[in-house]
Amino acid sequence: MSLIPHAVTFTGDADSYRPIWRRNMLLMLLTAGIALPWALVGRLRYFYQHTYVAGANLDYHANPWKMFAGNMVATVILNLIYYGISLLGPYRLWGVGAMQILTAAMLPIGLHGYLEFQLAHTSWRGQRLKLAATPADAIKAMGLPTFLYIAGGVTAVWAVIAGMGGRTQLAYLLGGLAATALCIALPWVYVQFKRYQHRHAVLGDWRNERTSSLQRKEALHVTLRTGVLALLALLVVILPLIWGLSELVGLDWATVARMKQDKHTAESIRLALVLAPGVMLLIVMMMALPYPYLSVRLQNSLWSETAHEQIRFKSTVPVADLLKLTTRNWALIALTLGWYYPKAAISEARLRLHSVSVWVRPEVVAELPASALSSALVTPPNHQHPLHQHSAQAHARQVGLVMPGSAAPTPQQ
Repeated sequence: MSLIPHAVTFTGDADSYRPIWRRNMLLMLLTAGIALPWALVGRLRYFYQHTYVAGANLDYHANPWKMFAGNMVATVILNLIYYGISLLGPYRLWGVGAMQILTAAMLPIGLHGYLEFQLAHTSWRGQRLKLAATPADAIKAMGLPTFLYIAGGVTAVWAVIAGMGGRTQLAYLLGGLAATALCIALPWVYVQFKRYQHRHAVLGDWRNERTSSLQRKEALHVTLRTGVLALLALLVVILPLIWGLSELVGLDWATVARMKQDKHTAESIRLALVLAPGVMLLIVMMMALPYPYLSVRLQNSLWSETAHEQIRFKSTVPVADLLKLTTRNWALIALTLGWYYPKAAISEARLRLHSVSVWVRPEVVAELPASALSSALVTPPNHQHPLHQHSAQAHARQVGLVMPGSAAPTPQQ
């Protein structure tokens, strides 16, 4: 029997999400970030419960108290390790460097654990997802980009050391190599992570049968193009801002050298406090600028190549529309000092999810719980997309019960 097309829809709106966002921001400010698990769970639960796939919504079941306990245990262990390193005397810098490299090397295993946790607490039609993979699979999938990421970080440290020694030309050369490596490594890790997710995520006995999802050559092409965009952002936006910030506070290599020699004057401490958060913010901006392109390419490619004999997906997010929406959202968030963020998040989620369609066998939809179908049918009109409010057929499409279109594509067996 052929597959029947349905819609993936999002029924959230800014008015209902804004109170959750305000509560999350207040919790984060009052607890200095300690309440992050509660903020994350509240946000994910809202977006999942308002996302309908073939008439049934997703759900998120994580317990923020367990997340908080895990974060506290990890924080205590790391602080004890770094305290032990501080007792090494003249070898403490080597200890810190070795710890940083070890932490970076554990990145694939950490991402595997994160994905396993997220899938285990995500459900559709009352059934939890899971990850059918091992940490060894994660190392195999993400090991090479992680190595490049470590190499870029080590090269950046060498650049700083060379600058402290007065070898500015060598410092700039190593800094350029480090920036190039990091601009390629960070999107490469993300691309491999998403490929890993779509290849090994399982719902019951449903597993992606498209083993050729996003071929390695195409993944490398997307990574390199994103890396070029990140480098352009670095040259056009980041470096001028760093230069301007350095001129503003009077930062130069001599000041950095004095800090290394423990000659911490009040001026050098002030420079460090101003520049350190500035550089971190600029690095985040460098990766955020090319992110819309990367995320759209991955969503369209990976979801369109995710299929089982019972279900398959198709994603057609319009790149130009998303870039236009992202630019407008960022501008309004900046102009309103963040107040526009809930509406920005809702509008982007609606554009992305309404660009996804799903083909499902009729017997699968017939097994939907009656409560799921009834809740979908009584969705309030203000939750509907504006284009879908003027006919019963459009309303049915809004809740994911039917989606007009061409015949279902043949699933990969």
